[in-house]
Amino acid sequence: MSVSRQVPRRAVVRAAAAGVVGALLAGCGAGARPVSRSVVRLSFWSGHAGPAPATLEAIVDEFNAANPDVRIEVSLMPWDVFFQNLLPAYFSEGGPDLAAFDSTRVAQYAKKGVLAPVDDWFAADPAADALVTAAVDAVTYQGVRYAVPMTFTSLKLCYNRALFTEAGLDPDRPPINWDEWRDAMTELTVDDDEGDIPVQYGMAIPDHDTIPVWPILLWGHGGDVLEADGSRSALTRPESITAVRTWADLVTRRKVSPIGLSGAESEELFRTGEAAMTITGPWATGGFRDAGVDFDLAPVPPGPVRQATLGSTTSLALSAKLTPEKKQAAQRFLTFWVGEQAQQSWMKGTGYPSIRLDQYPSNDNPLVGEFADDARLAQPLMPGTVEFAKIHDDVFEPAIRDVVTGKVGVDDGMAAASRRIDEILAGSR
Repeated sequence: MSVSRQVPRRAVVRAAAAGVVGALLAGCGAGARPVSRSVVRLSFWSGHAGPAPATLEAIVDEFNAANPDVRIEVSLMPWDVFFQNLLPAYFSEGGPDLAAFDSTRVAQYAKKGVLAPVDDWFAADPAADALVTAAVDAVTYQGVRYAVPMTFTSLKLCYNRALFTEAGLDPDRPPINWDEWRDAMTELTVDDDEGDIPVQYGMAIPDHDTIPVWPILLWGHGGDVLEADGSRSALTRPESITAVRTWADLVTRRKVSPIGLSGAESEELFRTGEAAMTITGPWATGGFRDAGVDFDLAPVPPGPVRQATLGSTTSLALSAKLTPEKKQAAQRFLTFWVGEQAQQSWMKGTGYPSIRLDQYPSNDNPLVGEFADDARLAQPLMPGTVEFAKIHDDVFEPAIRDVVTGKVGVDDGMAAASRRIDEILAGSR
């Protein structure tokens, strides 16, 4: 799941969102600028932000230069604009030929019939065998792959070395299990004079508008949001209940994290030194570095049952309406993107690890290796789930907030959420 913060520098979407949509819908298919008939023109939508847009556009420029018979034109926009208009565009005569978006949405669009299956590309391209397994799993719906993994990163524990030292903790030895992690959170939480509201939090744990963090906490205890086959909720399993109770207690009673944090607020607390630890991806590290934070990265500590972290992925999908000529050109770009040269440029420019398991980063960006180290440990959340957004955003996250705010007890809250999730899954079959 990628996090957007601002409209990129060279965004084709230059006007206000309302004006942009009409232009995009009208121009994606045929385009207003005359082009030689010998050139296959492909429209490409993405919502990437942070350091990614400039790098993405540079890689596209390299492809265009090396393939003069193909012209890819990138349209960058905020994610909310992207998702508000992707389906209307696909169902009209427009719609992007290529679209890059969070892999959790692939099943939703595949079911609606707007994406082209790409199993033929996987069968033909040798690089397909080198792609991160969790990322490939995330683009698979009912046994068919409907996109090619574009980006992948694990989430890591990010901690403030200076605050560790101040608390008497060894910054060269981050927590290696949940017991040490809980102890560190408590030590790093500093109350105000009245002992009411901490002036420093041991953790910043976001619970909405964020890359999913709470599922990682369930996984460590052997729980999950859905059962392994995706057929029903797993929130009432004893392992899930125990995990939610453990972490809700840390947040509500021990006050190790504020309640109700968004992803942006969580990152801001860490950036300003008001939180000593958080779980995040490479998109945030540049801001931490620019703010002068003395931070380091570590694997998310193993829970009582297992060690796990989230594999956050975006994917490149092809429109189901592509002509054979356009599909062939688009698949050439897929091959170019997963190639070692393009992936090296991506790592250097963004801090993300390679989408390939056989390509370790150079020293151009030392943090890349940190995120790459956990590639085999990371897993996707609810892969192939058509109603991912309804289940995670509309049910699971609100249920967690209701529990940590004391609005409902753990057992009742998870039972109610579980019933709603099962209803959603039944309705999507």
